[in-house]
Amino acid sequence: MIESPVNAIDLAERFENALHNTARCWRHAMDRRLQYLGIGLAGWMTIATASQVRSPLSQSELADMISVSSASMVHMIDRLVKAGLVIREPSISDRRVNRIVITDAGQRLYTELKEEAAAVRQQLVASIELEKLAHVTELLEQLQCIFQS
Repeated sequence: MIESPVNAIDLAERFENALHNTARCWRHAMDRRLQYLGIGLAGWMTIATASQVRSPLSQSELADMISVSSASMVHMIDRLVKAGLVIREPSISDRRVNRIVITDAGQRLYTELKEEAAAVRQQLVASIELEKLAHVTELLEQLQCIFQS
């Protein structure tokens, strides 16, 4: 139980550090797991996002969705194009815009990536009680709502 404002501040700082460090550890675990596929978490997130949308997104829309700069996204797309995982298609409505379309090879890689992510996720939560996992998940979803409002 929190007994004083000082303890509340200390707890809030601990929470912030734990959240940040957990996200960092997740990224490192995914990068290590995906290394043999020749792709890191940023590439995985780009391919995943491009695979999950109904219609192709522009480079800037992709950058916004995965919270990276437009310049970083251009370099990521360049690498993915070179690897044959995505293609740039000119937009029908705006010639200045390229839409990013995942290729068959990119879709096959995405299937592998999902399996690898599931394995890391399973390893992560295997020792956590289901009730605790549900509680933490609800808390994180609540925080997302607060940030998005």
